Order: sequence, then structure tokens, then C-alpha cells
Amino acid sequence: MAAFGAVIAFSSPGDLLRLPAGDSLPGSDAWNRAEIPAVSQVTARDGAPLTYRLYPARADRAVVLVHGSSGTSFSMHKLAQALQAAGATVYSVSLRGHGGSGTTNGDSSYLGQLDDDLVDFVQAERLSDTKIHRTLMGFSSGGGFVLRTASGPNRALFDDYIAIAPYIAHDSPTGRPASGGWTRVAVPRIVALSILDGFGLPWFQDLPVVRFATAAKADDRRTPVYSFRLATGMHLDRDWRAAIGRIDRPTAVIVGADDELFQADRYTALFAGLNPRISVEVVPGLGHMDMIAQARACAAVAALWRRLAGD
Repeated sequence: MAAFGAVIAFSSPGDLLRLPAGDSLPGSDAWNRAEIPAVSQVTARDGAPLTYRLYPARADRAVVLVHGSSGTSFSMHKLAQALQAAGATVYSVSLRGHGGSGTTNGDSSYLGQLDDDLVDFVQAERLSDTKIHRTLMGFSSGGGFVLRTASGPNRALFDDYIAIAPYIAHDSPTGRPASGGWTRVAVPRIVALSILDGFGLPWFQDLPVVRFATAAKADDRRTPVYSFRLATGMHLDRDWRAAIGRIDRPTAVIVGADDELFQADRYTALFAGLNPRISVEVVPGLGHMDMIAQARACAAVAALWRRLAGD
């Protein structure tokens, strides 16, 4: 027991050097900040704020857009604009623990709280109206959250799903070691906390388990460290292969061929083997962050959304 406790206490994610391929938005220095919508918020069931930016267009076409690891709604600006131009009303959200959502940067209050927050957001914005075509779209870790939702009990919240360069799992063939240098993970602590959780003991789940290769400090724009319960709540279940296999709503994956964090050439075979109903598109000449910031990538994502939505 002493050794088990020591693993929990002392196995923490260490520091690492900044990785520009995961931390830099191409062209963001030239963005017209006046075009970025102000932050709005709704209230979750626990009374905490859930923040988002609204890009209005067609009332009958809604996209809930989810950022990647350490990011916020701000980082999704160019993609949100492209989707808006294609006709979607875009709700670019900041997940709890990011961008002023929730109560603590990098943490949630319990496992599965992000799932509950998504339900609360859809209800607060009255997106459950059957006249509205609803798409959940996410990037990187947000893409993993999209697949988690599409395979889980809340799958009926949306008509279809798009995962952009999604994080699948630590043992997925699409992964690179340490996500190409973007993450440092406290694996012994994760294993120990998972064992405790398996016994129904949600102890110490606020402890940090993942650190990202960014020099940014924790604030309303960045989240450099994740707790166990936040990291776990963003991703597919441990049996992620079975989870992907049971996705039954229209779902698509799109990734840049030159992705530095994940192995883009392995997505097609992975999804063909697990769930051939899920389409995979690999866009040549684009890296990881390009997929949410470069005009050609944003146009490709918007075109994919229009096909999936039947427009």
C-alpha cells in the first residue's frame, strides 16, 4: 500500500520543451481580432459557467465545435469562420477546465462531467429542436471527444459527427511516441488512479497526469496541464476499439497528411477495420495545426460538413 501511495504521490508529468507543431496557430498573428466574437456563456447543472463564441448563420444548421488539447474556443476561430461561410451557425465551445469554463483550469469535478456539460449546453441553447441539423465537430483531443460522444449514451444529441486529426488512444496505431513530443504523461499515476476508480474509489483524481509542450501559463486562453479526471473524460473509453465499432451515426474523420503528432497514413486502415461506415479523408500537404488555421484545410473541413449534412 505504501508503494501504491508513493506512485500516486510522486508520479507526476515532468516539464518538456515547447513544441511549435502543437503549440502554434499558423497565421494567427495576422488575425483581425475585431472579427472574433465575444465570449458568451451558459450555466451547467452545477452552476459553473460554460463559455463559447457564437458565429451565426442558418438557424437550421448548427455545429458545436470543440478545440484541441490545451486550447480554447479562440483557437478555432478560422475554422468557425469557414463553417459560418458555408452556412453553419457555429457554437465554438471551451470545454470545462479551458477558457473560463468550469471552476478550475485543467480540471473537472468528476469523471464524465464533460459529457454532462455537453447535454447542458445543447439544452441551454435549445439545439434539441428536430428542425435543426446538429453536428458535433472537434479537433485533436476534441476529435477524441467527438468519437467518445458518437459512441456513448449521448450519441442521439447530434445528427452527425466530424473528428479532425483525432487523438484515439495511447496504444492506437495512429499515435506517435508522446504524441510527437506534445505530451508528457504520468503513466504510473494514471494506472494507479484507474485501479482505484475500478474499485469505485474516485480518490486523488484532481492530480495532474498530462503536461503539454507549451510555455503558456494557465489562464483563460491556455490549459497546459490536465488532471486525471479531465484527461480521461475527454477521450474514448479504455476499450476504444469496441467504442469505435459501435458508432452508428454518420461520422467522418479528416486529417492532414503531414501531421506531426499523429500518423495520418494509418487512420484509413484503422477505421476500415473497426467501423467501415466511418469515412476517412487525408488532405495532402497539411500538418496538425494547419487543419484548423490554414484556409485550404478549413475549406476541406467545411466541404466535408456540407456533404455530411446533405447541403
